Amino acid sequence: MIYGVITYLLRDNEVLLIYKKRGHGAGKWNGPGGKIEEENPVEAAIRETKEEIGVEVNNPELCGIIKFYDVYEQDWIVYIFRSGEFSGEPRESEECFPRWFQFEEIPYDKMWEDDKIWLPLVINKKYFQAKFWFKGEKMLKYNLQEMSKEDFLSFKKEFLKNIGG
Repeated sequence: MIYGVITYLLRDNEVLLIYKKRGHGAGKWNGPGGKIEEENPVEAAIRETKEEIGVEVNNPELCGIIKFYDVYEQDWIVYIFRSGEFSGEPRESEECFPRWFQFEEIPYDKMWEDDKIWLPLVINKKYFQAKFWFKGEKMLKYNLQEMSKEDFLSFKKEFLKNIGG
């Protein structure tokens, strides 16, 4: 199992996405993110956003936990964060270039297939947990549960306890 993070920066009616130039997800739009190293998910969200686009995220809020199962690849658990508090201007890096999108102009056709299912929950300040099954880049099925903030916090606590986090 690989553990990762994705962070979505929000302002007004916009979300910051990055176009991946290389690595996992190359050629697609997504939020800044990557693998969790020797750190907790919040620290990883802050570090990955700083490394990829030069922005310092303040108070990232965990709003989703997704398990990805893939026939060909290793499975992932990804912690989804959002934040409207950050400093610095997003800048291009060797790995990606950033761009702000109006919520109604998010390029779902140039993103992972599952993003259109759960990203609206992120930008609408909702909480969720989900499982997605893939075969390469093809989504086979999914299960998503939207939750109240209280239920999500309870779920998160139990989830982290069960994985030793």
